[in-house]
Amino acid sequence: MRRRRTIFGWFVLILFIAGCSPQTKFGTISGTVTDIDGNSVIGAEVYAEVNGSRRITRTVQNGTFYLNEAPQGFTPLYARIQLDGRWYTGRQIAQVFEGEQSQNINLMLAPLDQQGLLEGYVSDFNRRAIEGARVFAGGALSAAMAVTDKNGFYRIEGLPSGYDYPVVASKPGFINVTQNARITRGSAVPLSFTLNLSINESVNPPANLSATAWTFPRNATRSQSRQAYEVIQQWLEPHRKPQAKTRATGNSFIEIDLHWDYEAQRSLLGYGIYRGRNVTELRTNAIAFLRDPLADFYADFDEKLQANVNYFYEMVALNTDYLDDLPGSASARSERASAMPFQEITLNAPTLHETVGHPFTIAWSAVSGANYYQVAIYDRFPDYLIDPIYPADLDNPGASRVSAPQTSLVYSGPRLASGRTHYVVVIAANNSGTARALTPITAFRAR
Repeated sequence: MRRRRTIFGWFVLILFIAGCSPQTKFGTISGTVTDIDGNSVIGAEVYAEVNGSRRITRTVQNGTFYLNEAPQGFTPLYARIQLDGRWYTGRQIAQVFEGEQSQNINLMLAPLDQQGLLEGYVSDFNRRAIEGARVFAGGALSAAMAVTDKNGFYRIEGLPSGYDYPVVASKPGFINVTQNARITRGSAVPLSFTLNLSINESVNPPANLSATAWTFPRNATRSQSRQAYEVIQQWLEPHRKPQAKTRATGNSFIEIDLHWDYEAQRSLLGYGIYRGRNVTELRTNAIAFLRDPLADFYADFDEKLQANVNYFYEMVALNTDYLDDLPGSASARSERASAMPFQEITLNAPTLHETVGHPFTIAWSAVSGANYYQVAIYDRFPDYLIDPIYPADLDNPGASRVSAPQTSLVYSGPRLASGRTHYVVVIAANNSGTARALTPITAFRAR
């Protein structure tokens, strides 16, 4: 059992290290800034306070950010942007490790005048303050989080008002407590927790683990907006959670999304995630310690991911005695899931800003492993609440879905509005739903 401590290494040990040297040490933080619905926010300022000064960066076209020289330890992270004269802000706590990159740190923005907060105390059954407990408030991407101080006090600021949040207080060695809270504008909602000592209660492994690989063009112009690709992903998978956590690799963005069934378990500390290119590597290659008992999603956007390589995943659930290395504190392995990212797909016709007649040809490059290609045409740039005009119904795609190896179709759908700009994208997919690749979103004009 002690091998787990080696496998997860700094993922778990750092939870007990407050810093052994007075000298400030630094790491890097990466993540995404979104609104309450999970939409990417572009151009937001993200910063951390370091010795009286700020380390500042900005989100790029897909809403992601990279902040260098963030101080080690639990670091408050802030994001803000002004839109139409109105300030939108958000706050999160990032756990920074020296020389390492802390990934999947997500900040949720809301109008400054439409926010509320949670605050309260976490104590044990003898009413003694519990320092270092984490309090999670569930959000669209991941939970907003705060850490209790020496008095057991926590505060989670910047929560969009008008929503109900599941809130979990968690500390290694104690049983979790979950409550619900509705955030009201301009108010501090009091919510305190009393935790009982854990009893090394077993936890169930994650159920129904699935993996889906996505390959995106790297081009970061407006016609390649990551938010637009997220819209298309949700059109393809209506039950998909909004998210945007992709990193560049080679000439493409490759991301492998993991989903599993959420199960409320009072002794759940978090999850260990394993990835391997073969079964031997899968046994020992732990890629993440996901310290969020509300999680049911993880985006693997490691820059080492490659096209046409099969990746296997397994997970374990970890209970609140895991860090004490007690026997039975990790669940059995989950079911195994796998995904093989596709190579890049390109659009050959129509070309960018081409004027086409009716009918016209749509053509694309072949993708090895694809079983079919789905064509989608929009009469405006893809955005939330905007569906393609072709096909009108994804459940009945008709001629818009083409079986491989065919790599073109002649558009014979409804006549497109003359003189209007339209947008086309082609999606390569396999029948199992484990791999998809998207062409650049290309603007063209109807004659």
